[in-house]
Amino acid sequence: MLGREIPGRVRSVKKFCRGILAFVFCVVICAVLPLPARAEVVQIRKAALENVTKAETLQGVWEKDGDERVFRKTDGSLVKRQWFKANGNIYYADAAGHRLKGWVRYRDNLYYLRKKGALQGALQTGWMEKGGKRYYFKKNGVSARGFFFIGQKGYYFDPDTGAALSGWFKIGKYERYFSKKIFRMIRDYWVGTDGKYYYVDQNGRKKEGPGWLKLGDKQYYLDASGARVTGTLFLDGKGYYFKKNGVYDPSVKVDGVDPSRPMVALTFDDGPGIYTERLLDCLKKNDAKATFFMVGSNVPYYKSAVKKMADMGCELGNHSYSHASFTSLSNASIASEISRTSANIRQAAGRGPTLARLPYGNGHATSRVLSALGLPSIYWSIDTRDWANTGNPAHTVSEVLNNVRSGDIVLMHDIHYSTIVAAEQIIPELKRRGYQLVTVSQLANYKGKTTLQNGRTYYHFR
Repeated sequence: MLGREIPGRVRSVKKFCRGILAFVFCVVICAVLPLPARAEVVQIRKAALENVTKAETLQGVWEKDGDERVFRKTDGSLVKRQWFKANGNIYYADAAGHRLKGWVRYRDNLYYLRKKGALQGALQTGWMEKGGKRYYFKKNGVSARGFFFIGQKGYYFDPDTGAALSGWFKIGKYERYFSKKIFRMIRDYWVGTDGKYYYVDQNGRKKEGPGWLKLGDKQYYLDASGARVTGTLFLDGKGYYFKKNGVYDPSVKVDGVDPSRPMVALTFDDGPGIYTERLLDCLKKNDAKATFFMVGSNVPYYKSAVKKMADMGCELGNHSYSHASFTSLSNASIASEISRTSANIRQAAGRGPTLARLPYGNGHATSRVLSALGLPSIYWSIDTRDWANTGNPAHTVSEVLNNVRSGDIVLMHDIHYSTIVAAEQIIPELKRRGYQLVTVSQLANYKGKTTLQNGRTYYHFR
């Protein structure tokens, strides 16, 4: 029994091995030799007939030819390589006489022959859904391709396959948007894509930017891509505010500071003085702002200059009443120096100071002094030492222009004539270089992204 079982097992093993080898051989062959591609569109030979709906009507019967169907005319011949009408439908018979089915291309037009070979569109003009896609057939049976109107409604069909497409497409000179649900071209509407909104006009053309767009009584601004702007926008140095829906809101005042551009805060100490109004004229001419740290005892003599500062949007600062060193004063004396100066500024300008600068900078790191101030303490990052070079305006100009960086706080004194002369060169040159001349609080807000706090000293916002 054992002897008879062994050969049987050997035969089974050999058979199994042959099967494995055959399988491996098939896998290798399939990997090396590509499978023939399935023909999606059958190309029909060009003939004289241009409009297939004008095909000849034939009399005869359908016959089976294996799994296919052929049409035999009454004279006994088979129809081959020909468009023809039969029983109210249109068909195409190939070289073997078999009726074609599926997509065919004839004279560079696409047609679809239904399951039984009848031409789609000839009797059923309109939409067809197949394979999750939509197609449209004209009265002549041709599948619509490219930009096509059905009545007054525009659609865009794939130039190669004829499938209706959705999304943005550039057609000629203009971009147009086609709905993802119904494929129809959108008109006179805001189209939202990727979190941005674009406007298409009555003709379905996307409005290009950059520039203003007026719709009825509402105004919008379109960026370079054509998307509507929201929030704050700066144009030629002027700020505009747009709501969440993109509508321009002129009631919201924008201070004109563009956070994306470099900025510097020019500060002037020890005034006001006889030259302060001349400096203010220069600032106004150049659409610039500055911060003035004023000595309280000087303020009553130059009230018009202080009022002018406030009206121009410059920032008002407290620089003590008598310019004493605060590190040598008691807390009560510091409070008196600050309060008397603030009262004088408020009386002249209609509002009080928002910042303070310690005389000589003394006490900028002393917590006792800073606590007694009751205002944010502002130091500097560029000390021009203009007070030590009053006969040399070029020195002050050089100190600023050779060292300035965005976020700097520059120290000067508007009681010196040479400083005013220097400022009249510095201010336009900084503007020419692209700097925005802002107040210290604006610099802190836009460049430092912070709000100034009492009891702290700030040096720059680089």
